[in-house]
Amino acid sequence: MQTVTSRIKNPELVRKKHLHIAKKAAKLFIKKGYHQTTMREISKATGMAIGNLYGYISRKDDVLCLAFDAFHQYGRQHLDARADIDTGNPEELLRSFVRGALQSVRKFREEIILMYRESRMLPKKELRHSQEKEMAQIKALARIIERGIDEGLFRPQDPFFAAGMVFYQLIFLTIRGWMFAGKYSTEETEALLEDFIINSIIMPKEKNHQAEKS
Repeated sequence: MQTVTSRIKNPELVRKKHLHIAKKAAKLFIKKGYHQTTMREISKATGMAIGNLYGYISRKDDVLCLAFDAFHQYGRQHLDARADIDTGNPEELLRSFVRGALQSVRKFREEIILMYRESRMLPKKELRHSQEKEMAQIKALARIIERGIDEGLFRPQDPFFAAGMVFYQLIFLTIRGWMFAGKYSTEETEALLEDFIINSIIMPKEKNHQAEKS
């Protein structure tokens, strides 16, 4: 559910404009800081006249909310597309979740950085909504991990804790990606991170064989 309301009645247009505003504003907020960025600067960056901009938002806080919404909504759509989350193969679901999340992180790098810099600036209600959306993704991943544990495929003892750790490893590159700059390409870094996460969850094959024999 979108936390920012609009006077425009076309839902698809609103979705596109909200994403456009979020992307442009996130860059400004990171560069100048939330408080130092003016609505006039946001108007210029988005290419939207002030009056038109206020057709899609009602206050500056809304722009910050949109940046948070954009990332969570994209991740939620990826999960919703997996109708087999409670029935599919846990290992395939885990790999799909990780790859989809890495795509989301790449697409919304600025928004994620902004979330960790400026979350304190969100109104309490919107902050709670943002946390609920993030928690929904972690719980969905925990369900996948729990099923993998039950089937003897995954090694973690606590599925919720493991899901939380995986989720935050997925956004690691937005915070500490500079460590790998010049050594690996983006594709290589993501592949290495995916491999690291998957291998930390999946039971080694030799242990699987031993479990089957016993």
